[in-house]
Amino acid sequence: MKKLQNEVKQSINNEYDRAAKKFGPKNNSLHESYAVILEEFEEAQLELDLFKTFLRNFWNNTKENNSESAFNNLKDMQERAEQAACELIQVAAMCHKASLS
Repeated sequence: MKKLQNEVKQSINNEYDRAAKKFGPKNNSLHESYAVILEEFEEAQLELDLFKTFLRNFWNNTKENNSESAFNNLKDMQERAEQAACELIQVAAMCHKASLS
C-alpha cells in the first residue's frame, strides 16, 4: 500500500505541475480555490455515483445468476473507478494549489 500511496502522491504532483503550466501556479483567491476544488469534487462524485449504479446492477445480476451482464458491469465499474481516481487526484492537486495561494 505504501508504494501505491507514493505513486498517487507523484500523480498528484504531476497533475499540479500540468495545471500550473496551463492556469498558473497559484489561484487568485480562496474563492477561486473553493470553486476549482468544488468543480473537481463534483466530477469525482459523479463518477462515484455512476460506480454505485453499476455496483447495484452487478449485485442484481449476480443474484439472478446472469453472469454475462454481471461481467459487463465489472468492466463499467472498473472504468468508473479509474475515472473517479483521476478526478480525486485532481481534487488533491487543486487542494495543494490552494495551499500555495
